[in-house]
Amino acid sequence: MIKLKNILSESKVELGKVYPNPYHTAFKSQEQIKEEENSVNEADDHEVGMGLSALKESVRSAKIIYDEIKKRNIQELEGWVQHKLTLASDYLNTVAQYMEDLDEYDEKDDK
Repeated sequence: MIKLKNILSESKVELGKVYPNPYHTAFKSQEQIKEEENSVNEADDHEVGMGLSALKESVRSAKIIYDEIKKRNIQELEGWVQHKLTLASDYLNTVAQYMEDLDEYDEKDDK
């Protein structure tokens, strides 16, 4: 009986490692390959647009929440509301720190 363990030990395949597929473009023309490369760049642009849209919506929602709390003179928030606000704040702070760190890495690369 052939065991996977024996097959893996005979080949030079490492578990957990991601290997590129050398045949992924075997049946595609050069034109198709270039189109795919361009569509990846367009997808990246779309990701930025989606991120900016989500950020804009977050700012709008935060302003509404802030204004409603002030307008209604709310003294206490329900537990689930406080929890959601804390999560949102934490997520936004994490992304903000990441973006600030990108600037630091860019400065190090320039030197």
